[in-house]
Amino acid sequence: MPKIVNNPVLGWVAARHLQHAAAHAGALGVRVEELLAEGGLEQASLADADGRIPLQALEDMLEATTARYADPLLGLHLASDIQPATYGVIGHLAQACTTLSDTLEVVTRYNGLLSNIGKTSLVHGPGSVQVRWDCLAGSAALRRQLTEYVLGSFAVMVRILLPEQRELMQAVHFAHARPAKAELARQYFEHFRCPVYFDKPAACFFVGADAAKIRLHHGDVVLKEVLERHAQNLLRQRQRESSLAEAVRQLVAAMMVDGAPTREMVSMQLGLSGRSLHRKLEELGSSYREILDGVRLEIAQAQLQHEGEPLGRIAERLGFRSRQALLRWYKHSTGMTPGEHRRRMAAGPA
Repeated sequence: MPKIVNNPVLGWVAARHLQHAAAHAGALGVRVEELLAEGGLEQASLADADGRIPLQALEDMLEATTARYADPLLGLHLASDIQPATYGVIGHLAQACTTLSDTLEVVTRYNGLLSNIGKTSLVHGPGSVQVRWDCLAGSAALRRQLTEYVLGSFAVMVRILLPEQRELMQAVHFAHARPAKAELARQYFEHFRCPVYFDKPAACFFVGADAAKIRLHHGDVVLKEVLERHAQNLLRQRQRESSLAEAVRQLVAAMMVDGAPTREMVSMQLGLSGRSLHRKLEELGSSYREILDGVRLEIAQAQLQHEGEPLGRIAERLGFRSRQALLRWYKHSTGMTPGEHRRRMAAGPA
């Protein structure tokens, strides 16, 4: 059964990244449809590049990939053939910028178009610019892969923008540990072409201040202005979606103490009619049911971590009429029963 995939208040990544991963995997002979199914997704999930893939789907697909294909540097390898088009309007904007410094500012400004689980920031220091990316959600394994994918992609993009320049990146830092195998550690230097350090306070890379000022050959001020207006409109749309959906999610979570609140109960708190709230969420590609189910799923999975918590009590708290209703809903939402979920958590990583 497919999982909940459209709830905009949960962690998500733009589908364009999964499109890239699917193309990469397909070229290696991987059965992409099987991996998508592990995340509760179908090929149609990749149709809209600006669509959102839920974090949980990525977690499930990474777990399946790790079990079937031994590639501890999956994120880095996915970054190796990245192209500006993978980033959509941000990629096109990067190519229209006049300097590398301008490009880094653009990527930082519109990071919210690519996901809501990471934050890009710039720190200007004497002689260098630090480009930092913080992964804010996900398991340790997923954070590692995503961080290596993001920083690895930055490195490739920098080389695409300034192909004639060498030694653009001064150093790369990762917060996670160095791989134990020397041949794996060596691949980091081969990819970034600069020293790579691990167990650092933050994931980032450093570009020389002079290199950041180099003019890009394909810079186009007029085109950049047009693309930036488009990016601003897209970002405002994302922010509106997050604002209303997050308000609904917060209210649902707070009111869940007394059982699942109805749409009318939540809309009253927002000063809206139930019909008006339905219409606004529908315009954003969401629904009250999706948000309610997303909150229920978060609470259910947190409760299932406590082995002694009876399913009947969880069902009552989530507003289900019976234990059986909870079982049916959970199976439909996740593809497994609560008991199977508990056994998987108890078994730990495969």
